[in-house]
Amino acid sequence: MKLAAPNEPMNSGSPELDGFEIKNRPFLGYGLLMSSVIGTLAVLIYFGAWASTDRIENRALAAGITESQTEGEWWEDGLIFACPLH
Repeated sequence: MKLAAPNEPMNSGSPELDGFEIKNRPFLGYGLLMSSVIGTLAVLIYFGAWASTDRIENRALAAGITESQTEGEWWEDGLIFACPLH
């Protein structure tokens, strides 16, 4: 790699590589990023609702009452509401 002299102008453009050219915008990359974010959120909501249901069930068993009579925490109710499978 050649270093430029102090009074020699630097080329601030992007380097040109043989056989490597980006012709279009990276739509595939954005799609993959968004699908991984949505998938991660779906898994977190599912397992959070599972843990919330388990906590509510254990509190109801410990108190000797039914699950519908047990008051859930705000985040437990929110996760159970957000998950369509619970």
